[in-house]
Amino acid sequence: MLGKDHVSITLGTIFPFTIPLIFSENSQPMYGFCVLIAAIIGSLAPDADSDGKSKLYYNFKIIYDIMVPLHKLIVFSFSFFNLKEKMNLEHIVEEQHRGVMHSPMGVFISSFVLTLLAITVGYLIFREINATLIGFLFLGLIFGQFLHLLEDSCTVSGINWLFPFGTGELKGSIYTGNKIEGKKDIRPFLYRTSLLSFSAILLILHSLGAIDVNDSGIYLLIFAIVALIWGLIFLTAKIDNDNLWIQDAKKVRELERAVDRVGKQDDVRKRRNLGNKRM
Repeated sequence: MLGKDHVSITLGTIFPFTIPLIFSENSQPMYGFCVLIAAIIGSLAPDADSDGKSKLYYNFKIIYDIMVPLHKLIVFSFSFFNLKEKMNLEHIVEEQHRGVMHSPMGVFISSFVLTLLAITVGYLIFREINATLIGFLFLGLIFGQFLHLLEDSCTVSGINWLFPFGTGELKGSIYTGNKIEGKKDIRPFLYRTSLLSFSAILLILHSLGAIDVNDSGIYLLIFAIVALIWGLIFLTAKIDNDNLWIQDAKKVRELERAVDRVGKQDDVRKRRNLGNKRM
């Protein structure tokens, strides 16, 4: 998927879980925002292995400059230590898009390295380590990257979840580019709109007092609804129906701009509510 789709779908998935952290009576906004920022970075991090400059380069260049050498180091290590033969691996680890950085192994390594660097920088600046904050940072990075893999698993190229140990390919029918000139697959737009709409509904219900984010069962409710939406995502990603999903690109862009405008208005309301809460 495109970078903007990765960011928005990941944000729509993670944000509902941070609402209690940010808006409850014993709120910890710092932890909630830490998870969100880390998840956004994680949602783009695997694409550091792309041939060209990814969205990660333009939005988080410092992370891109870390991820690219890390990718090269992992590839070099497999070659230098002859790990393919020693570990009897099915695939060669080389510099390729949707290779080792688009695998669970790459996700764990890069999340660990980025967290370790954050710990080092934080200690050099503040001379202390906030273990809880570091934990949320790691969770955000790892969930953001795993969601990236899930999102790419919905596309025609798919993801090999067992790389480099074996073949466990998961793919859908979504085209990230223009399959037909002037046409665009509308499903990524529908997915991010559904997830972000759920976040907006949660915030509205919270502001009206219709739900209590202090209730310990709120996470079960959030998980159930997010899991349901993701179930529908996987179901529809498998349905290859051009007449249903491939729509006029201009109309899709108009819909995206309309949703973006609503999202910006919603952001203003969120900041206002958060400001009132702090007062």
